Amino acid sequence: MESFGIYTLANDAVYDQLVALLNSIEVNVSPDIPVCIIPYDERLDLVQKEVKSRKNVSIFENWEAIQCWEDFAHQVWAVHLGTRSSKISRNWWSSGHLQRKMCVFYGHFDRFIFCDADSLLMKPVDDIFEKLNAYDFVFDNWIHTKERTKVPLNIPLLEKSKIIYEKDIRPRLHCSDFFLVQNQGYFQKKI
Repeated sequence: MESFGIYTLANDAVYDQLVALLNSIEVNVSPDIPVCIIPYDERLDLVQKEVKSRKNVSIFENWEAIQCWEDFAHQVWAVHLGTRSSKISRNWWSSGHLQRKMCVFYGHFDRFIFCDADSLLMKPVDDIFEKLNAYDFVFDNWIHTKERTKVPLNIPLLEKSKIIYEKDIRPRLHCSDFFLVQNQGYFQKKI
């Protein structure tokens, strides 16, 4: 297992953003840090050409792990109430492949950062990686400050259950566009 690296999720549709991210990593972090691109889908012609032009960039090729997360997502959305009604269309997150970012837990980095392809790294990440000396999992925690209508939960519906309330939910909300992990196999299972 490599000691550390960066993962992202991309395809040809976000090629320009991916190149900007890779350039920001090369200039602001290190030209030698390994970067692994998890395929958002099979549209990868431009991505594959870019990978060939960079010595430290690879494509995640564990299709068994990718399929495991695809199957999981299909099972979850199959029981979601919104998918049972013809009046309600599937949301962008239920018909996409965002769950593929969870493949990081089947990857080859001991310690890693995941950042969305539309992100830029603007400074070295040594201080961020140091956080993994104290914590196994660190994430970008800004979503809890968003207004109620912008949060990806139906807070009024949850409160109606009288089991959990907004004041309890808010501190637990986080965004999955940037996170660090000390991968000790906590999340891995044999596929």
